[in-house]
Amino acid sequence: MKKTSEQKKEENQKTLESKWGKDTVNMGWTGVPNILIERQQALDLKPLEVNILLILLRYWWDASTPPYPSKRTIGDMVNKDESTIRKCMAGLEKKGFIKREKQFLSLGGQSSNKYVMDGLVERLEKEAQDLSAIKTKRKENDARYRRGAPLTSEQE
Repeated sequence: MKKTSEQKKEENQKTLESKWGKDTVNMGWTGVPNILIERQQALDLKPLEVNILLILLRYWWDASTPPYPSKRTIGDMVNKDESTIRKCMAGLEKKGFIKREKQFLSLGGQSSNKYVMDGLVERLEKEAQDLSAIKTKRKENDARYRRGAPLTSEQE
């Protein structure tokens, strides 16, 4: 019997609750691709940049709506001042992970920026594809070795 999406959602909720506790899960949780955590060095991400990306992910509920937490909110979460957050955001933008879009209030003045995450998504997708190709090649080589192919220094 195939499970409905509601049944899967309920099972996921129970799994999270058994791991973290019901009260903790009820406070909210954020899905983070493992590749962001595992490949942060390869992606040339500094610890503060990873922290900021995690905060942006926390506010990114819908793919079509970029997150827009204020620099003050982000700074409070990581115990850094707004100027440090601004510099870090500029670095993330320069590296192509985010794109800042200014927002303005209807009565004038600027609101918090929107942070378009397309660059992050594209970089993680490319990283995932590259790793997948490496894993596929390794599996092919492993299968050849099991069938008796000689080992060479290139294939080891």
